[in-house]
Amino acid sequence: MALMYSTVTAKGQITLPAELRQQFGFRPGQRVAITADENGVRVDAPPSLEGLRQRLQTEMRQQGTWGAVLDPDEARMIDIVERHAQS
Repeated sequence: MALMYSTVTAKGQITLPAELRQQFGFRPGQRVAITADENGVRVDAPPSLEGLRQRLQTEMRQQGTWGAVLDPDEARMIDIVERHAQS
């Protein structure tokens, strides 16, 4: 992929180039995940709610806990993930 530049505004905003928005499916108003480490800053589209459900189900089946009664902390975490994915 070619090197691209964007300007940081006085409000700290940047515009993702149209090519990248289209390639990665970013939509207006969509929430994004921003992470930073020693290598730089990364912007990701959060996974879909269905993708999160499938991942949780797969992990729980592997652990033998699919269908088991969740403890309150696990149930709260799943609720938080689902609410975040809907916003």
